[in-house]
Amino acid sequence: MENQTQNLDPKLKEAYDRIMRTGAPQPVVSNTPQPSANTAKPQAQVVTAKNRKGLSPILLAIVIILFFIIYTVIWTMVFKLKIPFLPF
Repeated sequence: MENQTQNLDPKLKEAYDRIMRTGAPQPVVSNTPQPSANTAKPQAQVVTAKNRKGLSPILLAIVIILFFIIYTVIWTMVFKLKIPFLPF
């Protein structure tokens, strides 16, 4: 296997060596700029409440009540139950 790794691209060989823990460890060079000492310190941030984009609790309660009413009507039709205030 060692002779196959000799023919690799240098970057691929470096990655292979890093993963397989073979060869001498090579220093990792970072391309990200290091912060300088004279940069301004970040200001304190104020956290504000966000508007909820979900359903309001009242609307959710109405939807649940409507679901149970429709659910009840469908099952009364399936079992052919007679309910006095329903026309069917």
